[in-house]
Amino acid sequence: MFNRVTPVFTRISAVLAIALLSLGLTACGGFKVWPFGDDDATATSRGPAGSTEYQCDKSKRFYVKPQDGGVWLVLPDRELQLSKSAEGQFSNGITKLSIEGENATLDDGYKHDFNNCKANLPAKK
Repeated sequence: MFNRVTPVFTRISAVLAIALLSLGLTACGGFKVWPFGDDDATATSRGPAGSTEYQCDKSKRFYVKPQDGGVWLVLPDRELQLSKSAEGQFSNGITKLSIEGENATLDDGYKHDFNNCKANLPAKK
């Protein structure tokens, strides 16, 4: 019976050795175990591809992606398609978005505060 138990301990020892080795490599800084992104503050936005992130007061944010004849508006709780109503103005009859340069004004029709919104553009190099 002792002979059957010994291979189990050998396998456990091998797994522990591999785990300790991988942890040791992460200390060197050349190996990364966590595959889901960095904790870096300069990480890119998680919005839809091709969209612009707007950051507002009270940590509110939304994304705008241009589409034919309007924009696709991505809010934290829903997504809307807005048609162009005038230059820099988009609406679906309830939600109204106004974009002027890097500034935006959003009235979502539900009394959510989207004040002092500014485009979060990448830094120029």
